[in-house]
Amino acid sequence: MVPSTDSDTLIVGGGLAGMALAGYLRRQGRSPLIVEQTAEWRDTGYGIGLWEDGLAVCSELGCLDSVREQAADPSRFAVRAANGRLLTETSLPPTETLLLAIYRDDLHAALRESVPSEWVRMGTEPTEIVEHADGVAVTFEDGTTEGFDLVVGADGVHSTVRQACFTDWTKREHDTYIWSLWVPGELDIGADMVSVWGPACEGFLARVGDRLGLNFATRLDTPPEPPARDVLRERVADIGWRLPELLDSTDETPFFDRVRSVSCESWHTDRVVLVGDAAHAIHPISGMGASLALQDARVLAQELATGQPQSPATALDRFEPQQRAAAKRVEREARFEAALTFLESERLRRLRNGVVERTPLFEWFIQRQTTSG
Repeated sequence: MVPSTDSDTLIVGGGLAGMALAGYLRRQGRSPLIVEQTAEWRDTGYGIGLWEDGLAVCSELGCLDSVREQAADPSRFAVRAANGRLLTETSLPPTETLLLAIYRDDLHAALRESVPSEWVRMGTEPTEIVEHADGVAVTFEDGTTEGFDLVVGADGVHSTVRQACFTDWTKREHDTYIWSLWVPGELDIGADMVSVWGPACEGFLARVGDRLGLNFATRLDTPPEPPARDVLRERVADIGWRLPELLDSTDETPFFDRVRSVSCESWHTDRVVLVGDAAHAIHPISGMGASLALQDARVLAQELATGQPQSPATALDRFEPQQRAAAKRVEREARFEAALTFLESERLRRLRNGVVERTPLFEWFIQRQTTSG
């Protein structure tokens, strides 16, 4: 085993889960090392919903006030058909915050507040990870090798840690693509958050301060050339309502990505563990990915706190079943939501719209999200 560093834990990936885990470990008196592939933090990403479990993590890490300053606390949530017809609208309880809408990078910046900058090594990633009985030897891109008691793969859908240390996993590329952008918020959209359903597509709008965030997702037969703004314009025209006007109000290049999902038979060995999208990337239509990643960090930190830092296997054995159950529930709900939302058949869309318009299905969904987080 190579000599260890001042850090007993290596966190690969400085995203939401990685930063939250570092914040929790700091509260335990530990000093993890975070390595991040990008050379600098990038101002890109989706607008996201942060539900109750994610809010609890922010509160525990002391950054909830910072999050609130950058987020919106929606009071009304509406669903519209492609022609703009209101299908349903529901109110969120005014007496408590169950959901915040926030730009991903604003949430990330708030989480970074609790992590000393000297813990973060930018512009590098592991090239080799070798697990031994008494530790993990990690070789980095500059050729140096360092030893750790624990390695955490918080490095997303394309996880280097997952590829290096696990074999029984799959990464699926879906036929769904998503754009995200922000525009000045003068346009009246009625409710604070609006989902507009079109043929095999959805536009999701959220008002955050003086801006409107648009996430637009659609199924396509062939992958477009990024950032595919021309394809976005065509599909926005198909869905109509206020979306073409909103898109015309900005020349901003949208964030663009393909929807991918990850399933992994095991998330851990004796000294290596996966969290967040590295372990269980889920269709973003669930709106639960960020909260689930933050909960991974919380539960992992709790289990590590009750074990021996030099021997984390028992803590990892306890961590995975808890969070795997939560991830499976979110995955099931995401599959149902995607099937319901991205309908291409006009007949099926009319049937779905009628059900949503005449039943409390949407209110049930909101209640489910706010009570099971």
